[in-house]
Amino acid sequence: MARELMLRDPFDAAFMTLREAIDRLFDQALVRPFDGGTSLSAGLPVNLYELPDRYHVAIRMPGVRPESLEVQALGSTLTIRGEMAAPEIENEKNVAILRRDWSGGRFARTIEFGDPIDAEHIEARLENGVLHVTVPKAEAIRPRVIKVQVAR
Repeated sequence: MARELMLRDPFDAAFMTLREAIDRLFDQALVRPFDGGTSLSAGLPVNLYELPDRYHVAIRMPGVRPESLEVQALGSTLTIRGEMAAPEIENEKNVAILRRDWSGGRFARTIEFGDPIDAEHIEARLENGVLHVTVPKAEAIRPRVIKVQVAR
């Protein structure tokens, strides 16, 4: 769980480097992609937990069918894509929409982990409208207990 710390000059806080600006742009583009002017991704709340040997991601996505979901891992990045069906009134014609707080469409959420992950052992399950994804940390960064031998 080592974190990289960077010291900064307090008088330099008002200035952003080009690299920081580009990183921020990519973070915003990957975390909240826009789809035709609307963003379903921003409406999908995510809880992210870290355990000693794995991460656990929980994303609330009511009404999403498991067959419409795709979970992809690359490097230390997890991307979840899918499609949410728009609610419709069956067998009705000439319906006027008085209010629409949500609609259907494609979505994507990308999570960047600070440490390498074990993509071969990721598990995902959809339960009661919540997608649970277990993301094991790479073996090289997992904490290990080393048994001390007695010298003879």
